[in-house]
Amino acid sequence: MVKKLFKDFYAKNAWKIRPPTSIEKREFAFILIEGGEMVRHKGFSSLNGLIDYIKSEIPLHVYYSSAYYANPAAKEMELKEWLGADLVFDIDADHIPTRCKEEHDAWRCNNCGAQDRGLLPASCPRCGSKHVTASSSWLCYQCLEAAKDEAIKLIEDFLIPDFGFSTSEISISFSGRRGYHIHIESPKILSLDPYARREIVDYIKATELIPDAQGFEPGLKVPTIGDYGWRGKLAKGLYLYLSQASVSELSDVAGPDITGGGLETWRNNLLKNLEGGSGPWLLPSSSEAAKKLFERAVAYQRCNIDERVTTDVKRLIRLPGSLHGGTGLQVLSLSLNDLERFNPLKSAVAFRTGHLKCFVKHAPQIAMMDQTFGPYHEARVELPLAVALYLLLQGLAEAVGDNS
Repeated sequence: MVKKLFKDFYAKNAWKIRPPTSIEKREFAFILIEGGEMVRHKGFSSLNGLIDYIKSEIPLHVYYSSAYYANPAAKEMELKEWLGADLVFDIDADHIPTRCKEEHDAWRCNNCGAQDRGLLPASCPRCGSKHVTASSSWLCYQCLEAAKDEAIKLIEDFLIPDFGFSTSEISISFSGRRGYHIHIESPKILSLDPYARREIVDYIKATELIPDAQGFEPGLKVPTIGDYGWRGKLAKGLYLYLSQASVSELSDVAGPDITGGGLETWRNNLLKNLEGGSGPWLLPSSSEAAKKLFERAVAYQRCNIDERVTTDVKRLIRLPGSLHGGTGLQVLSLSLNDLERFNPLKSAVAFRTGHLKCFVKHAPQIAMMDQTFGPYHEARVELPLAVALYLLLQGLAEAVGDNS
């Protein structure tokens, strides 16, 4: 059934496929529906050749290389002759803390077997292994909005003002699942090696940021919102934190020096001076309190990007216009203006008509095309095709009865 649906989609919508720049220098890869095998080392000299292959093989997933090669179809990587690579950022809701993850996400450690619900941890809390994978990651509006906000932050707070990339050098695509891919195509980054790309990651994730080097130590010159780079970001992050923190959170940060009604006065004076008041804002007298404020400010301003994608100079990335074989949604190219109002659960839906009868083993509530469905537990239901296909591809449902 999945193959027939994908075949029908590509027969009518292959024109939506967006080829990468210099298609003749890219490696393409495909995961086939039957057997789940990945076919790599494919090269195409034209978009027509690529479309003909997709229509013929009906792949479940379609990828192209972030790298440019002299011989992209060579079977051995060392024979491809690497010519450079785009700078790619992957933002995925899997790595962004949202409260709803406790309801619909789960993870499992592939080393010790530990498992739990909620945000995918960077390492297993039981054994410390980094071989931790999501065992359930749900299409959820709140998670998708968090990923979108993170993508906008990356572009508007880092790539354009700090790195100086122009909007014409930046391209954006919805990944087809729970995130966004941001590509930089520019001669300035083409030859960067993984170490140089790691420095970019460290800057964006604030990995090596030191509190006293940024003025978060009593007696030092504090940053202001108008400062360039991370100093200005920290001042903005502090403003956001102070604006939203509860009194109990403020008490935890400020320590014993400021208590009771003094906390609100301290907060208001800090906010006023951060806005450009009569004088510089003042840190609490203890280094510990200054460090806590620094940590809160960093948490608001750093960006959750997947460092493995950005540092990889031979990464395979999903092709815009293709289908995501785990969701049935489309991978879509977007402009920055499109991104701000983009809702994947409406705009990326590929199968907009038809229904399917299915048996749903278990599924949380899902919203798609302005409607909500479920939750379901061992239920026979007739669902819109897009919703049913998503559950089928997730292994949560089976088609039943007459669906001809």
